Amino acid sequence: MRALILSGFALVLGLGSGCGGGGPTVIAGRVVDHKGTPIAKAEVFTEPETDLTMTNNRGFFNIRQALSDLGESKPIEPGTYRIKVRKFGFEDLTFEVLVDGGEAKLAQDLVLKPRTPDIGDTAPDPTQEQEVAPDDMSTPITGI
Repeated sequence: MRALILSGFALVLGLGSGCGGGGPTVIAGRVVDHKGTPIAKAEVFTEPETDLTMTNNRGFFNIRQALSDLGESKPIEPGTYRIKVRKFGFEDLTFEVLVDGGEAKLAQDLVLKPRTPDIGDTAPDPTQEQEVAPDDMSTPITGI
């Protein structure tokens, strides 16, 4: 199997989805290093935002849902998604995929290039979360 090598540029991939409607939309793939070894616990996230996920011990990931502004699960909408994969000790990988609906599996493995951290480097900051002001639906519990 030939690996898909990407760096800091965007690449548009058309993902086949059969005839479009065979169930909920899923973005799935596998992350490996330059030797083909699976990379576990790599962060995978998207714009527009879906669930943040991490790869399993065999390098696989599945993104199955997004969260609404009210924190409720909702299906992933068809469209173009910018996907970012990162893991300490490797270069970040960013690319775009076009999702038509149904199950969208990346045809090739995503290859992260190793990067030797500089002496002053620290682990990456946690994924930036959008700050949301408290509203009527947020009621702190006190006195427990």
